[in-house]
Amino acid sequence: MIQMGIDLGTNYIRLCTQEDGLLYNEPCMVALDEQNHVLGIGEDAKDLIGSMDPNIKVISPLRENPINFDVLDILLEQLLYEHKAFRMFQKTVLLVSYPTSFNKESCDILKEHLEDLGAYRVYFEQEIWIAAIGAKLDLFLPVASCVLNIGSSNCDIAIFQNGKMIKKSRCNVSGSTINIAIKNWLFKSYNMNVSTKQAEKIKRKIGQVNIQQDPKSLEVVGMDQNSHVLKSAIINENQIVGILTPLVQQWANWILQFLSSLPITMQQDVKTRGIICCGGSMLLNGLSSYLQNTIGCPIFVTDDPINTVSAGLMILLSRMED
Repeated sequence: MIQMGIDLGTNYIRLCTQEDGLLYNEPCMVALDEQNHVLGIGEDAKDLIGSMDPNIKVISPLRENPINFDVLDILLEQLLYEHKAFRMFQKTVLLVSYPTSFNKESCDILKEHLEDLGAYRVYFEQEIWIAAIGAKLDLFLPVASCVLNIGSSNCDIAIFQNGKMIKKSRCNVSGSTINIAIKNWLFKSYNMNVSTKQAEKIKRKIGQVNIQQDPKSLEVVGMDQNSHVLKSAIINENQIVGILTPLVQQWANWILQFLSSLPITMQQDVKTRGIICCGGSMLLNGLSSYLQNTIGCPIFVTDDPINTVSAGLMILLSRMED
């Protein structure tokens, strides 16, 4: 039997097995020509963004509303066949981690499509559940465990106890919100348009939550709004602090509001045991200490916050064998 895990994210899609680990980790994108022939998926599709050819379309199927299942099918079909998910005389079981923005109808549609591709069984679980498992928490304890997952396009928090998800909440501020804020600030401050890729680089290189005495700098290249020619600007960490402060404060207020809605005993459990955090946004410099000081409880970031969900999928795949 073949068993594979799919971490289906709005920005990235990851494929893994227990035996081989992470097989694929690229943008959830497809590039098509005017006849809808596939020109590339993942990074190959992303490289075609901004192509001078007007017949090339680069589509992120999970970003569209409603979800573009036709394009998602193309992506999954190519990805699964490329990694030999379906073989003669073997049954394929797929375990899919999906964002909380998915509803039951979306899961049912995707399940049907994956079975049409050749899957023998398809199982779904919310990303926050898989993240908790990837963090190696014992969710069956009688005390409350709190998990926070802040990714590129999702931001969720949940409480687990006795093997159940007791309560969850979702925030509309995520990693992509930061990218948009950086792009808007550069436009207003420097009359410069930059790509999402450039904004992501800024966030990764000099994303900072606390003012620094000796801030690091970075040269940014973009398009002048008036002349439409390339220009550059030098920006530093402390400027990014000004962009991030209202956003991380929203995260802190949202978490505090969520915790205050819990029974007193659960609140005490979280204050004592802390919050386990994952997702790429937790790599922002100073974020974990900022949240810990503002919320007033320990904040623990997983060893590999970007791939915590994938780790959870691999743990579950090993348990499925048992």
